[in-house]
Amino acid sequence: MNVSLLREVHHVPGVRGWVRKQVLRSVARVVEWTTKLPGRGMNVSQVNDWLWVGGSVSRSQYAALKAQGITAVIDLRAERVDDAAALAALGIELLHLPVTDRYPPSVEQLMKGVEWALPRLKAGGKLYTHCEHGVGRGPLMGLAVLVAQGADVKEAYRALRERRWQATLNDRQLGGLADFTVAWEARKAPERVSLPPASPGATGT
Repeated sequence: MNVSLLREVHHVPGVRGWVRKQVLRSVARVVEWTTKLPGRGMNVSQVNDWLWVGGSVSRSQYAALKAQGITAVIDLRAERVDDAAALAALGIELLHLPVTDRYPPSVEQLMKGVEWALPRLKAGGKLYTHCEHGVGRGPLMGLAVLVAQGADVKEAYRALRERRWQATLNDRQLGGLADFTVAWEARKAPERVSLPPASPGATGT
């Protein structure tokens, strides 16, 4: 998987592109901060019928997650973590995969998140993947689950950004998504057929 193919989804070349990316990230953080003001909505974007991605949600807003039908949350923040007990009281499960801001989860963390999410989705659950601002780490985890569900990675990234313009993975995070995609495809590859061992005492002809 070539990172440059993923970068095409939001990349503008040269200085203009660098400035655009910084502006997008800055505006996304301002939007996230305004959601913390009284009476404002959550910093959450619905991608499809079963996936939401976004930023941090206060404990007082957990009931709003429940009202959306969300049954499982993956928190990618290293700097803090959701209240597992408060979520569990509402019937929402939590998986914490701590990742430093502006870095990607490791392939192992993405695999763990996917393996945790898939059976819950198969059972009819709905998933929310998030970080602090909803720009990189949280959307990246959501993309990994989309890929594991059979989506083309580039089209999944494009579709997710249509639903959440703030989602702008940096080059490190694009590399992490590309590495996960390669690892997931390799995992799905059919296993080589091996011959069963010869029976004891068997002889050739």
